[in-house]
Amino acid sequence: MTPRAPKTFHSSCQEQVYRKVASILDELVDEHFDDVEHCDFYIKYGSTLLEIAVEPYLEDNAVIKIRAFCVQGVAPTHELMGELLRLNSTIPLGAFSVVDDNIYFHHSFLGRDLVAEQLIASLNSVASIADEYDEWIVERYGGATALDRMRAASPQRTH
Repeated sequence: MTPRAPKTFHSSCQEQVYRKVASILDELVDEHFDDVEHCDFYIKYGSTLLEIAVEPYLEDNAVIKIRAFCVQGVAPTHELMGELLRLNSTIPLGAFSVVDDNIYFHHSFLGRDLVAEQLIASLNSVASIADEYDEWIVERYGGATALDRMRAASPQRTH
């Protein structure tokens, strides 16, 4: 087994917040994937895949970014963009974004004074909103949910 590369932190605050998030995730979920080269975690939360990134912010803080992979392979039409902007104006926490032909839902907040309830509430919110809208977007605009795309890409087991 190849030894894991040490993480590179850009500030002591980023490292402290990263370790706090790791501790909360260890207690919250049975399994999470810790990206070796980046300060990211990946968890399956309900029917959604979440990425939790801890990035430096100035010298004395860090930003926690929670991103749900919603829909992949969707054509970014004018109608879809308008609908996502309309939804963004009605959802109180977080926003949809589009990168190429992928739609994400995300929320970010400062992490220096992180408490577990704050992280849990954000995870719940991002996951539930992504889960609420991913199939609706696919039905109206095409593409595939991120979870369906992952299932299709994974090798099938034979019994």
